[in-house]
Amino acid sequence: MPELPEVETVVRQLRPKVTGQHLERLLVFDGLLRPGRAPAPAQRRIHRVERMGKQIVFSFGPGRPSGRPPRAWLACHLRMTGRLIWQARQRDAQPDLRARLVLDRGVVDFIDTRRFGTLRWLRRIEEIQPQGLDPMTPDFTVSALEGLLAGSRQEVKVWLLRQDRLVGLGNIYASEILHRAGLAPRRRAGHLGKAETRRLFEAIGSVLSEAITNCGTTFSDFRDARGELGAYQQMLAVYGREGQRCRRCRQGEIRRVVQQQRSTFYCPTCQTRRWWRTAPGEAPGEALRMR
Repeated sequence: MPELPEVETVVRQLRPKVTGQHLERLLVFDGLLRPGRAPAPAQRRIHRVERMGKQIVFSFGPGRPSGRPPRAWLACHLRMTGRLIWQARQRDAQPDLRARLVLDRGVVDFIDTRRFGTLRWLRRIEEIQPQGLDPMTPDFTVSALEGLLAGSRQEVKVWLLRQDRLVGLGNIYASEILHRAGLAPRRRAGHLGKAETRRLFEAIGSVLSEAITNCGTTFSDFRDARGELGAYQQMLAVYGREGQRCRRCRQGEIRRVVQQQRSTFYCPTCQTRRWWRTAPGEAPGEALRMR
């Protein structure tokens, strides 16, 4: 399932292409999609495209993009195999095309092989407001993270997947973040010290930013808004590397364990408190980057 970096990639690519354009019509080809009632034609000018959690949201309203506030929103959840593909010129329908946004200049196709994705009109943006804190917003601080972690007895890997705590993190990036922070995945989330919490905070920001810069991770289905593969899978430090040598400490062998029916990948050597106390020549924060 696309995680925060993949969804953010699509949003950033679509935003300059569609902002200010008018939605001429929304064509739905799949009976499983029930987007609901569309706004009047005069209210279908795209003000902006944004990400809310793991959903892509088109904001609509009358007049110029800088005019009155939006009147309606169209929310798309890609789920497992969904894609939003921008085309400057309308072409013939592609396989697994479920819906098409026809704009003044170009189209956005919603393609979804397994048909789990959703597309629906909203009258109130609060309908999809995430419960958790978005780690890509200014509200995400070390203090905020400390408050969310406080008192939790869950294993930290499991805790990172809770969408009511932090929004948008999934299995791939949770493993990568913990490796970057040097934290064992079975540590109790509420038992992290201040230095460990800061490392976790910094790792979340750096891993997500790097993944977005590289247009996300593609193992099988994800494509960005241009129809291209992500590239971050080439930079993964632990995920999917069971049995291989750790790229940071050069000593440990990547292991896989199962937590709540999800695979977790980690290095038993450098994801320990002892390694962080004794690793020679490590300046603070230096070990957050792979050598």
